[in-house]
Amino acid sequence: MEEQFHLYSNTEILFNGKKEPPIINAIAILQRDMEKILKPFSQPAGSIMIEPLDSGLPDESWRIIVTTDQMLLQYCGTLGCVYALLFISGHFLHVTPFWFWNDQQCTMKDTIPVPAGVYHSPEYAVRFRGWFINDEVLIDHWKTGQDEEHWRMVFEALLRCGGNLTIPGTDSNSRKYRDLAAAMGLWITHHHAEPLGAEMFSRSYPDKIPSYTLNKKLFEDLWEQAVIEQKDNRVIWNIGFRGQGDRPFWDDDPECAAAEQRGKRINAVIAKQWEIIRRYVQKPVCCINIYGEMAELYRGGLLDIPSGIIKIWADNGYGRMVSRRQGNSNPRIYSLPDPRDKGSHGIYYHCSFHDLQASNHLTMSPNTAEFMTAELDMALAAGADECWIVNCGSVKPHVHSLDLLRALWQAGNINVYEWRKCYAQTYYGEDRKEDVAALFAEYASCTARYGIHEDDHAGEQLWHHPVRELLCGMMQRRLDAGLESLFWLTGNVPCAEQAAALKNIAAETLPRWEVFCKKCLSLRPSLPENSRQLFTDSLLLHGLLHLHGAAGTKAFCESFLAGISGDTVSAFRFAAEAHVHYKASVTLLEEAEHGQWTGYYDGDCLTDVRLTFSCLDALLSYFRVVGDGPSFHTWEKDFLVPESERNVALLNCKQRALTNEELAGKLPPLYSQTNKNYLTISDLSFSEIKN
Repeated sequence: MEEQFHLYSNTEILFNGKKEPPIINAIAILQRDMEKILKPFSQPAGSIMIEPLDSGLPDESWRIIVTTDQMLLQYCGTLGCVYALLFISGHFLHVTPFWFWNDQQCTMKDTIPVPAGVYHSPEYAVRFRGWFINDEVLIDHWKTGQDEEHWRMVFEALLRCGGNLTIPGTDSNSRKYRDLAAAMGLWITHHHAEPLGAEMFSRSYPDKIPSYTLNKKLFEDLWEQAVIEQKDNRVIWNIGFRGQGDRPFWDDDPECAAAEQRGKRINAVIAKQWEIIRRYVQKPVCCINIYGEMAELYRGGLLDIPSGIIKIWADNGYGRMVSRRQGNSNPRIYSLPDPRDKGSHGIYYHCSFHDLQASNHLTMSPNTAEFMTAELDMALAAGADECWIVNCGSVKPHVHSLDLLRALWQAGNINVYEWRKCYAQTYYGEDRKEDVAALFAEYASCTARYGIHEDDHAGEQLWHHPVRELLCGMMQRRLDAGLESLFWLTGNVPCAEQAAALKNIAAETLPRWEVFCKKCLSLRPSLPENSRQLFTDSLLLHGLLHLHGAAGTKAFCESFLAGISGDTVSAFRFAAEAHVHYKASVTLLEEAEHGQWTGYYDGDCLTDVRLTFSCLDALLSYFRVVGDGPSFHTWEKDFLVPESERNVALLNCKQRALTNEELAGKLPPLYSQTNKNYLTISDLSFSEIKN
């Protein structure tokens, strides 16, 4: 019989060493998990003995020696102990990396047997592995009275994924939560717009111009203060210089108009920041982001970066390792190190992105796992293996992609097909793992293609930001020429052509989303009961947000085109159809809030589904005023009243005017069934599938 150690609820955790805060926290996590999974047991049980090793293991490494009466946990470095304790929780208690974010339900057991033997820590393909909790508005507005606990769950999930580094939030959040992150054992680094993690200049000095030329001493004082505040933590110091609000600094400094001047300014700033860091920190670890306009300056040979600094290269927000599109400028500069560029390199990679154009914030990545894996394999081959910083947004919508990055930063290369099945089995059950995995693969193939490049696939923001741009252009009477804000999508063409182009994109993807959502609805009843809600909150929710988004966009564009041609009645009717789909999108988010997720989507202010719905409400009224006012009975007479009654006077005195929604609901179909050239999709929402 195989020798085993048995974990019981009263298995003692003994520690022979200095209990640092990260170790205390990790022990508490393991004890919590044991209490959650193991039934009370009163008989004597074995122990978990923890002891540090001064040599014999690399930093952050561990081994667990299991005998019949003891688990001996040996580690090197604080994180080595943390990872080992979380390994026991994950590998033996089967607490998953995203147990909190994917609502894992645990079945209590009397005991858990652990086969005797020696267990070793994995070797990671990437040295520093972390998340940037960025655009975290959903977490920020999550009003459940737990606040710091939400952030604790973010950092715990990161540690369970083998992460050791974080940018703990955007702007003020990064300072608010960095002590918590450090207390859990994580290294800290900084947003590329916040060098050294310093307070933003314009917040500290709102009455002064954020120009280094004019206020050099004030900038340097902020940097020095930031170093003093963090010097006792483990920090990868982000050096460099961007302008306030995450934009080029020369927007506020006209003396740096030429590229050479910009390079000289950044070099001077880097030298000063490097001097400040070394004044307070021995053997500092530093990085610099080759991001946005920095990529062009670096490629032009204008930046003088000290040796040993980790150069962080960034994808474009859509998964391709090229420079990002900013407004209508999209140079797509290759964003990985040249083979001749020796030194340390890393990447900044987006699972979540926000650009007010076509990115994904509420929904998972629009790219396939195969595409993402190929890009990241290429990054590793180029030597970008020192540091990976992953934009995780507000975590929950992006868990699928974050798990892929977890697998990649550990192994370096994976079989995507097998990984996808493993993910589906872990969170959705063994029985239908193949079907769930196939739907995760199909999801990305449904996303809208809006450009010529492989990464030009859209997240849900495509169904909101361009629509609001066109809607405002119409109501603000800015239609003399094409809207410049949409040139990235359509080129410099008149507004009518812009709307037609957006309509065609929506129409092209719409049938795929309809098929996808019907497959999800068909599969859902056969899933295990404890994973059915998760399936609804992830794949189905994301598919339906795209379905209604595309349908609403198509109907809106029809409304726009009818409106500018003078057909106000058709414009109103198409706007009413768009209104229905955007209302369904609002309902989807509301009905995805249940249990601990109550209020989670209240913070949707970046895609802002509710704002689009509100704008469509205004558009309906706009067309009603233009075409049906001032009596607001004209359309009712023309379309709903029998011909014999149309000329009867005093109709206004007999009944109130119909509301916009009442009128839209009573008007005849836009097209007959025999001559239908507009795809109408049933109002699928969670209300259909609650039972």
